[in-house]
Amino acid sequence: MDIQKFVGTNEDGTIKIDKDGFQSALDAEISKAVEKFKNGKGRDEIRKQLEEEAKLSAEEKLKQERDEFEKYKLQSKIELNQAKAKARLEGKGFTEKETAFILSTIGDDEEKSLTSIDELIKEREQVISNTKKTAIEGLQSGQQKSQSVLTNPDGKNENNQSFKWSQSDILNHYRPQNKTN
Repeated sequence: MDIQKFVGTNEDGTIKIDKDGFQSALDAEISKAVEKFKNGKGRDEIRKQLEEEAKLSAEEKLKQERDEFEKYKLQSKIELNQAKAKARLEGKGFTEKETAFILSTIGDDEEKSLTSIDELIKEREQVISNTKKTAIEGLQSGQQKSQSVLTNPDGKNENNQSFKWSQSDILNHYRPQNKTN
């Protein structure tokens, strides 16, 4: 039923509604629907319409469940990749805060995520190795400087690297002296 047939405008611009015409058209539509339903034709149409709505609802539910499953699957992949990354990070010199931050950057792409973790671990190991090397070189250079000037038991400082302390010299030098002498 077209409602526009019953709505119009007056000459002064106001809207006029043909209420009687609308009511009679509505009554005619209702009586057609009742007759259709009595003959059984309306039932089949209503049943088809309800089945389509139910089917649509079932499809929507299935789509929603599928979307939820995809989200769950994605989250599970991320958690698995985080667990693998955490296992690789253990014992590599990362603090808990660093590890937590690194794990928060892990995504669902396993190869990309673990490759990034391996590169980070390699970089950290290289930094630790370089730090150890620098520390050892620093200690060795410090020892070489201290070995170049030795204090002899007689109190003379000499630049003599061939001087060697015997065990008894060391013990005598550091042994508490007996004050009764």
